[in-house]
Amino acid sequence: MIATRRLLLASALAASLVAPALAAEPYITAKMMDLTVLVPPPPPKGSAADLADMKAVLDTQAAASDARKAQALADSDETVYVMFAGLLGPKFTPATTPKTAQMFARIGDSEDDTLDAAKPYFGRVRPWLANDAVKPYAKPTKSQSYPSGHTTRVVICAIVMQQIVPEKKAEIWARADDYAFSRIVGGMHYPSDVAAGRLTGAAMAAVMLQNPAFRADLEAAKAETRAALGL
Repeated sequence: MIATRRLLLASALAASLVAPALAAEPYITAKMMDLTVLVPPPPPKGSAADLADMKAVLDTQAAASDARKAQALADSDETVYVMFAGLLGPKFTPATTPKTAQMFARIGDSEDDTLDAAKPYFGRVRPWLANDAVKPYAKPTKSQSYPSGHTTRVVICAIVMQQIVPEKKAEIWARADDYAFSRIVGGMHYPSDVAAGRLTGAAMAAVMLQNPAFRADLEAAKAETRAALGL
C-alpha cells in the first residue's frame, strides 16, 4: 500500500513538472501576423483628430451614469464569461464548458502576444495618462493605447461565439459593441483606438479560422457549449 501511494505521488509530481511544457500555444503570434503593417496609424499627437478623440472621451465620461462607470470597471475583465455570460445565462461558466474556456484562453493569449508587440510601434499614450481630467473608471493600465486590446479580443470572441450560438448573433454583437464602449467610458482608450481594435480583431479572427487546430477546438467548444445551454 505504501509503495502504491509513493508511485501515485511520484506520478502526480512528474505530471505537474511536465504540465507547463504541454501548455497550448497561441493560435496566432506576432511572428505570424505583424499588425503594424495592417493597421493605419493613430491620429498624430496634437492634431485636430487627436483633440477630437480626447474631447469624445471627456464627453463620454461626463455623460456616463454611475452604473455605466461600474460596468466599465467590470468590463476590465477580458474573459469570454464576463463578455457574454450575462447574455447566455448562468449555465455558461468555465466549470460547465472547460473545453470552451481553454479555447478562449488560447484566443486571449493570441491577442496578448500579437497586440503587445504592435502597441510600442504606435506609442500612443492612454487618455487617462495624457489628461488629468480623464478619470480611470476601468482598471488602470499604463501600456500603450493603440489599438485597443479589449476591443480586439471581444471582436474575435464575438466572431467565434456567433458560430457557437448563431441564434444570439445580434445580441452577441450588441454586447461586443457595449463592451468596447466601456473602454472609452473607463478612460482607457480613445474612439480611434476602439475602431482600430475592431480592425485587428476581425483580421486576427480571419487568420485564426484558417488554422486547423483552431477549427477542431471550435467544433469541440460548440458541441460542449450548446449542450451546456440545452441548445
